[in-house]
Amino acid sequence: MRAFARTMDHATPSEHDQVRRDSHEGEGATRGTGRMEAFADGVFAIAFTLPIFNVILPALQGPAAGYGERLLEGWPENLNYLLASMVIGLYWVHHHFSGAIYRTTGHYFLLATVLFLTMIGYIAFPVRAFTESLTHKEAIPDTAAFLACSLALTSLAWLFKWTVGNAHGHVDARLDPAYLARLTRRYRLMTAWNLLAAVVVWFWWPVGIAMSWMGVLYKLKAPETPRYLSKAPTIEGED
Repeated sequence: MRAFARTMDHATPSEHDQVRRDSHEGEGATRGTGRMEAFADGVFAIAFTLPIFNVILPALQGPAAGYGERLLEGWPENLNYLLASMVIGLYWVHHHFSGAIYRTTGHYFLLATVLFLTMIGYIAFPVRAFTESLTHKEAIPDTAAFLACSLALTSLAWLFKWTVGNAHGHVDARLDPAYLARLTRRYRLMTAWNLLAAVVVWFWWPVGIAMSWMGVLYKLKAPETPRYLSKAPTIEGED
């Protein structure tokens, strides 16, 4: 009976589910989020994988007894992999969450998404610059500023994507406006924090870079569960 009821729900979509391709004038044809999410997942997967190629395995030559020591000498590359993976992975987690929030895509929302994914594809580079400078103290202030500014731009791109998608009606219309307002406020505060860190880092780099990583770690906190005014949609793929 439960499976039959779900089937009936899908067979008779509500008014909110019946989205037309001409729903957003001036944006081409409105479509679902499937292709956007598939493309984004591909970008995330590549960005997540590439940093490992910077980890160099020492050659097996000379006395074997010193091999462990030579492995430890590559700690900046290993740290780069861990930190870059953390940034990219946490943004993917939140992007995965937002896939349950958006219902459609349009021209400007896709452009904003491409801008965000551009930063995701780039962010491992400033992370690498910072970690490799840790063995050259005179370069740390500059690479810390480079990383803090890059993290701020990534956060800004995320907020821009969310703002465009929300403003152009691509967010699920069944969601409680108060819930969306809280989500928007959270994204704005996160971005404001990262921008502040990008300013502080130029005057006192240890504090600025610490603030930037605090902003990254804040993403470990789960988003608020979506609140709907009407019946919540069923999970895709359930029987």
